[in-house]
Amino acid sequence: MIKRIYFFVGTTTELIKLAPVIRELEKRQKDFKIITSGQTEVNFSELSFFIKKSSADLAFGEKVHKSSLYFFVIWFIKALLQIPTLRQEFKGLNKHNSYFIVHGDPVSSLVGAVIAKFYNLKLVHIESGLRSFNFLEPFPEELCRLIISKLADVHFCPNEWSLNNLSKIGGVKINTVQNTQIESCLAALKNKAFDRNVLKFKEKNYFVLIIHRQEHVIFRKAESKRLIKFILNQADKNILCIFIRHATTYNFLKSVNFKLTSEQKKRVKFVSRLHYIDFVNLMNNSQFLITDGGGNQEEAYYMGLPCLLIRNNTERIEGLGENAVLYNGNKHTIRSFMRSYKKYRRGKVKFRIRPSEIVVDYLR
Repeated sequence: MIKRIYFFVGTTTELIKLAPVIRELEKRQKDFKIITSGQTEVNFSELSFFIKKSSADLAFGEKVHKSSLYFFVIWFIKALLQIPTLRQEFKGLNKHNSYFIVHGDPVSSLVGAVIAKFYNLKLVHIESGLRSFNFLEPFPEELCRLIISKLADVHFCPNEWSLNNLSKIGGVKINTVQNTQIESCLAALKNKAFDRNVLKFKEKNYFVLIIHRQEHVIFRKAESKRLIKFILNQADKNILCIFIRHATTYNFLKSVNFKLTSEQKKRVKFVSRLHYIDFVNLMNNSQFLITDGGGNQEEAYYMGLPCLLIRNNTERIEGLGENAVLYNGNKHTIRSFMRSYKKYRRGKVKFRIRPSEIVVDYLR
């Protein structure tokens, strides 16, 4: 029986992680559709080096203000109200002749899970089983993962640890050995399009700083401001800081009236969010990474890049005890890492099993 395949995508990051599965379906000439949730703009052009798909087949209305919590809530309500409009698209489909794929932990994936249950479609969760065991970090992602896990019919887990986290959860559970993200990341690293001159800096010695999670830039602003100042004060004067300025980061820095000292202005460069190829190559050529992003933690692990994770809890195990150090509220950890980051350098991860093949083999 031919089964209809749908991807429900809310962010470019989700698309990046799902791209290997999409690519594998394209290689096997399998039909599928992509629905975008409108949570953020999904930039298909960032993956043009990897997949043929260049736009969504169906699209919900996009959230107007990308970094506003108020408008995020409004988008969520509107997204739920749009669910009945898909009735004609899913007419005649059920759990026996469909796969409805969501990824990871974004709120849009939770919306997708609700859609699958509303229309009795077979819900497939890729990157399933990750847990921080703390509902406040990452928030609301940890809660989203838990709910999606309880609703999903098929779970693709990136390792044995995440598989074991679902021991009390029903459904089919499959270990893909690695996250599908590894295929996108390593493919981007092989791409020669990256040019440091585009970023207008020539320094070979630099580190990358990313602070953008809502736990930091919305709920703990004063603490985060002090934390960033501490990091910049600890930085080696001979190493440039490339501070990635996401929309949420920009609004946060503006709201707390964050100012660099005259000395810091010489060695801190703000760079807006980059296309994926540029971003992973920027990281790969850096001395180390300081981030609050779980996905960045995985990317650093693939590269063997020293990584300081500015979080108290993480839903991922990749790199911990190897190239990655968890901050866990201890400023001494920051100081120690920045002085001895070189000892955390590792070789690039090699993999023989392609997670995307495991997923698509099941979907056939």
